[in-house]
Amino acid sequence: MTAEENKALVQHAYLDGMNPRDMSVIRKVFAPNYVNYFPAGQGELHGIDEFVEALDSFIGSFSDLVFTVEDILGEGDKVALRWSAVGVHTGDYAGIPPTTIIPPTGRTITFSATDIYQVADGQVIAEWNSLDGFDIVRQMTD
Repeated sequence: MTAEENKALVQHAYLDGMNPRDMSVIRKVFAPNYVNYFPAGQGELHGIDEFVEALDSFIGSFSDLVFTVEDILGEGDKVALRWSAVGVHTGDYAGIPPTTIIPPTGRTITFSATDIYQVADGQVIAEWNSLDGFDIVRQMTD
């Protein structure tokens, strides 16, 4: 795939998968052996099933959650995507990767990240995620 096709694939996951909460799109975009690496000792997710379960739980913690693609760059098999999101915390929040449960607060929560994706054979095989899960928890508990 070209860098432009890789960028379109990753953007498709956000706009057509995460925003409408369509996990079938996520399962098409991300490879069965996909690995997601989180920063600061927050852990890793291995395999599409673990990722879909964690993502569905994460997204389900918010109502009116909207992801916005702010910037996207691609070169070779890598895509860098800067995104932001805002939603109302209306469900139990376990984090991504899941850590601890925070009951709904009704607060509007904003978060963002710049993530790097690796694409092979038309699917995302790896992600280096920069989401600051500690900031999300802070907004829910302060």
